[in-house]
Amino acid sequence: MSKAYPYPQIVTNEEWSVLETTDADPKARTDNLNRQMYVPMNRACGVCGINHGRMVRRHELGHAKWSPKTKGKLLRGTRSEAIDVLEEVRINHLLGRAKLHVSEPMKCMEEIKLDIINLIYTGSIADVILYGIASYSTEYSEASYINTTESKTYEYVTSTLTNATNDEDLTELRRAELSFALDVIGRFVRQITYHKYGQTISYRRVQKAAESLSKILEAFIDKPEPQDVKQQSKPAESNETESDEEGEANALSGELGASGLEKRMRESMINEMKYSTTDGIGRWGDMKVHTPALTVNLQGRLKGGRQYRPSDYGYNPKYINRYCIDKKIFKQKQRVLGGTILIDASGSMDFNGTDILEIMQMLPAVNIAMYNGRGSKGNLRIVAKNGMRVDNEYLDRHSGYGNVVDGPALQWLATQPERRIWVSDMHVFGVGNHASGFNLIKECYDICTKNKIINLKNIEEVKEHALKLSVV
Repeated sequence: MSKAYPYPQIVTNEEWSVLETTDADPKARTDNLNRQMYVPMNRACGVCGINHGRMVRRHELGHAKWSPKTKGKLLRGTRSEAIDVLEEVRINHLLGRAKLHVSEPMKCMEEIKLDIINLIYTGSIADVILYGIASYSTEYSEASYINTTESKTYEYVTSTLTNATNDEDLTELRRAELSFALDVIGRFVRQITYHKYGQTISYRRVQKAAESLSKILEAFIDKPEPQDVKQQSKPAESNETESDEEGEANALSGELGASGLEKRMRESMINEMKYSTTDGIGRWGDMKVHTPALTVNLQGRLKGGRQYRPSDYGYNPKYINRYCIDKKIFKQKQRVLGGTILIDASGSMDFNGTDILEIMQMLPAVNIAMYNGRGSKGNLRIVAKNGMRVDNEYLDRHSGYGNVVDGPALQWLATQPERRIWVSDMHVFGVGNHASGFNLIKECYDICTKNKIINLKNIEEVKEHALKLSVV
């Protein structure tokens, strides 16, 4: 079969060197500076019968026509792949405007299907975004007033990702990540292809959009862990029937255990990722740690706390009256419980010195810190430690304002003694135009899940659950 040669010299009116891609060097490319083009020169595909090579040659001729001689200097952390993928979109769109649609896939659909499935289960968010954007092209349509619509390849990729966001075999976290990736794909395709009638889509638009895309790729370049992608199989339900007493206890406990609270925290954060974030990249403010004078001595009041507790084992049967209740008749010395509590002290939260005293009576060895911020700066203040706390006037003076430093504060909490409790409504905010960026809540999610941090919504929940949670 004869080979199909493209003729870029017709497009640019200059001499070109056109070479065929090989199995050892299969990547099609166009070098406008040296006027060299590498393309497949085959015709119909031997597997599916589609002329993929023609689409590739058409696309590379578009680069010869509209792409600059070089990418130019990459500024402000712009990644090369961000420039490349957005330029692919621009070229395919310009070809569509010229009625030279890249309307068929550049490789077999079976390969594309395998690619997208592998990305869903093993790819980073950055990988998914790049593939989705790169799949954009156009085809002829009578339904549109400009006779152009998105190609079936692009529709297949985006619809497959959309279906994956509702796939119950995937974790809630992975579905939220794929939903974010879809938003980013659509946003950047629109940013490159939208234009007014007669307006030119310049390469400068690609450079500008690549700056924003590069920040997203940088933030989400890590591959996912297998347990964060596929739902773990649930253990078979036990056939054993629990006693009425056990059933009543479990019903009363509900979500009160650490595992239940952790599940609630994960679900709340994932909902924040889905519905309360932007598709841009946010950043945290700068955080300063303060260790103010702890002037209120609680040692005397804490010592008055109960030193012994009933237990169902031991050698001193002091509480015989409990035998018919819970069989905890033995006297056991109370363990001194502690841990670290980090309180979101922004305007949406509320606590005072009395709250701290009640918590420390339950957990005498607890350390308590609070954080908040304003503008581009935030503060973390250690307000209780070793039976001492700050006065009420200090708490009132430094409460309120915004969040600003949720992430850095949680990083600090991750270094503190267990049990680690984060008291917050989980509406996290950084600084700048994307203060509620997806990356910020995702960072908080990762810190909490990797460092055994439990979230409680408010001070009342701390009083209700902290004692139980601190029994590690």
